[in-house]
Amino acid sequence: MKVNVSCSSVQTAVDILEEADGEDTISTLGQLRERIAFDNDVDVETMKLLHRGKFLQGAPDVPLATLNFKENDKIIVMGGKNALADDAGFKMLMQYEKHNLSNLQKTYDVNLRDVADLERGFLEKPKQVEMSKKLEKKIKYFNEEAERHLETLDGMNIINESTSENQAKRNREKRKTLVTGIQTLLNQNDALLRRLEEYNAILNGDIIE
Repeated sequence: MKVNVSCSSVQTAVDILEEADGEDTISTLGQLRERIAFDNDVDVETMKLLHRGKFLQGAPDVPLATLNFKENDKIIVMGGKNALADDAGFKMLMQYEKHNLSNLQKTYDVNLRDVADLERGFLEKPKQVEMSKKLEKKIKYFNEEAERHLETLDGMNIINESTSENQAKRNREKRKTLVTGIQTLLNQNDALLRRLEEYNAILNGDIIE
């Protein structure tokens, strides 16, 4: 059956079953609380669930079948500070993204633009050679910088003893997203370096267009 969850004016529907018959089945109070906390980014430990004018209380293994749910019942989420906003590990990742990784993207964009400008061939050959050497250094340095960011992210302590299971999952997913973004930039930067090497080969007469 479905129950409707209301949290800060946001409405979501959650499927629950009285008897567990699958891995993802929500059949206990603990499972329901974890699901609601995850869907709404709230702290499972401090939130309260209001159902038919009463707070849902009990141990995590209390069966939902004993709580008299009916189809389309409404559950109101109260309290439960925003876990993402207050978690130290998530804050650390957000700050790192803001102050470091956005600049990494800008650096790649500048290198991409400069290679495109060089390929237009507007400069005299000596200037092209000089600019190409500078760009090669910048592109290779970008790889070194990106690798350092990957090492820093890997070494970040984003989970501690007080981090809830749901929050720990969010933190790991956030770090994975940042790592994937850096790896994508590294792949694009490698392709940019190959473009520059091909241009140099043409410039030196090793390849005839």
